[in-house]
Amino acid sequence: MAYRFGLALILIGLISLMVFAVTYMNQEGDVRTLLLGAGLCALGLIIRRRIARRDKIESGRFRMFHRYSERIPEEED
Repeated sequence: MAYRFGLALILIGLISLMVFAVTYMNQEGDVRTLLLGAGLCALGLIIRRRIARRDKIESGRFRMFHRYSERIPEEED
């Protein structure tokens, strides 16, 4: 849940940065929008990194092969 929340913060932060870029091109840029976007991106990255360190998230790819290799120990010569 927190992993997705961090991802949402990053996405909202990137959208805010894009809004700042567009408004800055029209010479109406607001520094608060820049700070908001950068802050949300940084907070999202911090949350995602802490979750990734705590719980290693495994992809579902090749799940069947991983289970099979865990059940059958390899023979050592």
